[in-house]
Amino acid sequence: MNRPTAPRTLARALQLALALCLALVLALPAIAQATEAPLAEDPFAQAATVDLADGSYLVEVTLEGGTGRANVTSPVPVEVRAGKAVATIEWSSPNYDYMVVAQERYLPVNTEGNSVFEIPVLALDKPFDVIGDTTAMSVPHEVAYQLTFDAASATAVRTGGIPPLAVPLLAAALALGCLLAVRARRARQAR
Repeated sequence: MNRPTAPRTLARALQLALALCLALVLALPAIAQATEAPLAEDPFAQAATVDLADGSYLVEVTLEGGTGRANVTSPVPVEVRAGKAVATIEWSSPNYDYMVVAQERYLPVNTEGNSVFEIPVLALDKPFDVIGDTTAMSVPHEVAYQLTFDAASATAVRTGGIPPLAVPLLAAALALGCLLAVRARRARQAR
């Protein structure tokens, strides 16, 4: 009976350990991805019900947290559908590659300029947590922030339809056209 010698056993153990380490290193990206927040498909699905009628608004927002160097444009466009609100957040930097809101990951909706995201509004007049992943540092870094949307600042934005000033202008143009048509008819009859 042939028994493996101690050096052979040690060599096999080292080979097995090396193979396991290599497998673990190769699996790390998949493990990291599995622990990331899932990619959201519809921000309205996560949005809280808000006390605004369906439509488009501009709403003041404040950002707290992080290093204090980043900010977001305010007011922000907010779309309300079925009582749920989604905000279009524009960062002061093009270096944000995703945001996490309510354990869901949101990707930018633009490819040029500052990073822009469509995210659910989880509350009005009450801060809620978000994460912004910035690539501005030597390695990507998730930064915790809080957003607060001011309900009192919500201003309805007209989308589509006829602008309010266009109605009186159209009425004046129609009246002028009728007047000119009547004068032209009287001039033809007088000849």
